[in-house]
Amino acid sequence: MAPSVTRRNTYALKVRGNALCDCNLFDGDVIIIRRYQHDAQTETAVAEINQQTIALRQLSISRFGVELWPEDVLQPALFLHNRDIQVLGMVMGVEPNPSACLKSKPTITEH
Repeated sequence: MAPSVTRRNTYALKVRGNALCDCNLFDGDVIIIRRYQHDAQTETAVAEINQQTIALRQLSISRFGVELWPEDVLQPALFLHNRDIQVLGMVMGVEPNPSACLKSKPTITEH
């Protein structure tokens, strides 16, 4: 039987300022972190940074900030101090931008 996987929490963080520019993160960038529970014991997480998905070996959320350890050991760990991020909240769903939907529909004009 295949192990069950459930998505637990999804967080959205927004970068504030340019203190993280060495990590290629700039003011206004949004980071999405998704946590998954496998069976009853193991947990994994992925982060989407600059539209690139990164598997995480470990995720630590504390009162000081968020630390991400990528699974790829060639990538450095990343600490996002609270002063450098704004927690937008937990993502419950994604709603398309109405103006983006309007652009894709044909325009009908009456004469």
